Amino acid sequence: MLKTGERILFIAPRFFGYEKEIKRELEAFGNQVDWYDDRPSSTSLMKAMIRFRPQLVAKIVNKYFDDIIRKAADVDYDVVLVIKGEAFPAEKIQILREILPEARFLYYSWDSLQNFKNSYEKLKYFDKVYSFDRFDAIKNKKIQHLSLFYTRAYEVLGLSKKTKGQSVIDLLFLGSIHSDRYLVVKKVWAAVKYLKPNVRLYAHFFYQSKWVFAIRKIVDSQFRLIPWSDVKWKSLKSENTLALIERSQILVDVHHPGQTGLTMRTIECLGAKRKLITTNSDVKSYDFYDSNNILVIDRLAPLVPDSFINTDFRPVDEDIYAKYSLRKWLIEIFS
Repeated sequence: MLKTGERILFIAPRFFGYEKEIKRELEAFGNQVDWYDDRPSSTSLMKAMIRFRPQLVAKIVNKYFDDIIRKAADVDYDVVLVIKGEAFPAEKIQILREILPEARFLYYSWDSLQNFKNSYEKLKYFDKVYSFDRFDAIKNKKIQHLSLFYTRAYEVLGLSKKTKGQSVIDLLFLGSIHSDRYLVVKKVWAAVKYLKPNVRLYAHFFYQSKWVFAIRKIVDSQFRLIPWSDVKWKSLKSENTLALIERSQILVDVHHPGQTGLTMRTIECLGAKRKLITTNSDVKSYDFYDSNNILVIDRLAPLVPDSFINTDFRPVDEDIYAKYSLRKWLIEIFS
């Protein structure tokens, strides 16, 4: 079980409010949580520098984590939980470990570890290491596989009626633009419209920076085909996301081709008890997979059978369903 009354240092990126949900759930267990971003800034420029030219921002990054370490030295933390920590230098983790010798150090990655530099050299400083990608765990014995989670809000959706009034969305896509994601969604739309011309579709394609998008349109052939008018520059608020999912019958998920771990949207779809169309064939390896509820498509030539569109979500075993809640996720990490 997750202990109560612990003091937790929580370092994680800003990511669509999930860091707030984790902090809130830990506090609901009776713990005191201090959260810090896992990088000095969440701007597009800082993210790019950290990933591709870390030496150019090393001074800023080191000062940022030195400040966290200085503050942590005055607090008797029981646990240090780091999610991703891409910018967190290994030597700074070592120093933090030295000043908090009694604390448990826990790590989770919701990105495939191969996708960011120096990830593996940091793992030795943690007592437990988890990744959302089961292939990370296969490659490295120190890593345990743990899927992502759905929050309490999605449990509420799972208990509610699927639609309200006549305002229904048959297929819904919500997500940021990367790789071939936009093009795949458009192929899915075309495939479904061929079968059902009156199908009701909704997509929110998000990209956080106009100037970065402009550069991508120059250097990336897949971005050149994306009209500016189809891109939204502000991410949806959580309440808007939930409202759209509540009205929807089927969600569409297009995973990054460089990853195999299941996306947050996949697990949230389970929580909300909505059907899913996904490009990630690895979902078939999971205990909640049901071909009635989840359709795996080829990202190059997606086919969507009429029978999938016209059938309802089939209930999942309650023990399996509960296993993917944020509460169970935290209990596993902190156990």
